Amino acid sequence: MKKARALIINHTPEPERICAASARISTKEGSATTIYEETRRENIGGLIRNVMGLGHQSIAEHAVFTLAFEDVSVFFEQYLIEFRLAAYTVKSRRYVDYAGMGWLRPDFRFEKPEADRSRFEAVYDEQMQRLFDAYAHLTSLGIPKEDARFLLPCSFRSHIYCTMNARELLHFLTTSLLGRGRVYPEIRSLGELILNQARAVLPDVFDGLTAPETVLLSARVEKGPERDFFRKTRLISGPEDGEKMVALAALMRQGVGPDGAENLLRKDPSLKQAMVRRVLADARPRELEQVNYTFHIPGISLASLTHMTRHRIQNLVVPDFAHYGRHGMVLPETINRMPEALMIYQEAVAGSDALWRKGQDAGLVPEDSVYLLVAGNTTDIYSTMNARQLFHFLRLRTCFRAQWEIREIAWEMRALLMERDPGLFHLAGPGCGHGGRCPEGRMSCGRMAEVRERMGQ
Repeated sequence: MKKARALIINHTPEPERICAASARISTKEGSATTIYEETRRENIGGLIRNVMGLGHQSIAEHAVFTLAFEDVSVFFEQYLIEFRLAAYTVKSRRYVDYAGMGWLRPDFRFEKPEADRSRFEAVYDEQMQRLFDAYAHLTSLGIPKEDARFLLPCSFRSHIYCTMNARELLHFLTTSLLGRGRVYPEIRSLGELILNQARAVLPDVFDGLTAPETVLLSARVEKGPERDFFRKTRLISGPEDGEKMVALAALMRQGVGPDGAENLLRKDPSLKQAMVRRVLADARPRELEQVNYTFHIPGISLASLTHMTRHRIQNLVVPDFAHYGRHGMVLPETINRMPEALMIYQEAVAGSDALWRKGQDAGLVPEDSVYLLVAGNTTDIYSTMNARQLFHFLRLRTCFRAQWEIREIAWEMRALLMERDPGLFHLAGPGCGHGGRCPEGRMSCGRMAEVRERMGQ
């Protein structure tokens, strides 16, 4: 089996020097360039450690690291991309053929001492091979890769580029080694690999790795009654009058105080719509950030969860995969309408179900059970976004070129927003629906008229 690798492949030149210079600039006379030129590598370690120890960790944000992860599991990939202050690039599951990618087999741990580990590993490898064979068979039948991928296991191997500043990297390492990631051997091992390299580059930042002031929740909550994981998206909360909030913010941006803005809107009811139109026409609609909306998104596949997680400006609540990551299974329409493909898909899913039961019967620890999940397994999530981010999210995800599952969720979210605040969101949707021009260029779907009709334009 291939061994996962984690490498720092690039970083800011002289990272300690820029961190030390940034520590000095707030208290030292002189220009930024002069302070940097006067800062030498000698005797700056104590300064960095002292400033970081006082809680001023922002000085570490000036040092940037690019990491390469090879042959890691897609479970680790999902964990990694939840760290928002970073850039990520991975192989597309929509375009790259994953039939020969292979899988990671963890050192399975069992709570029952009588468990036959060797036998379980053999059954595990057999089922992983069946899943990849089924994936290859489906694509050979003409099933799109983006639909066949629902059979790919959470153990399949991924390759990732990641760029973080030193402060976010320190947060990632702390969480991986001392926080919630430490209960997963793969995450802990990769964290140790990166920490050793980071210490060699910037010791005065990474030697100070300390435990976070949080407590890991180990209690297992009993599951409630069986739920319908395929009901529609729900809008849980939002402003009482989002259009008014945006209009107030727009007036205050023009120097009107809150009481004055209220009076103006009270005297002239048409002013609210006028201010909202002005905000929506602005290239920098900061007023939209004043209103937030929380959605419950049930029955989302782990594959589409990746699309959701990539939107950085949101508050996303995802259940722990180890305990709540397996409820239902997505069935793509392209597979459902082809009998041969449906049989292949159902047999592969049945094999995964059987493997899951074997793991449960053998007492497999919950943290290792995540590698038995497949991309089509579903879970519940909650997402809170401000209106400006929702415009960005909907522009990308309601597009007909977006993956179909996340696209359906996005259109459901838009419909709910239109019911709540139509004056704010009537222009939200694919880029062609508002701008009149497809941003996809040669890859346009050619359905602009259909988009505009669906948006009610």
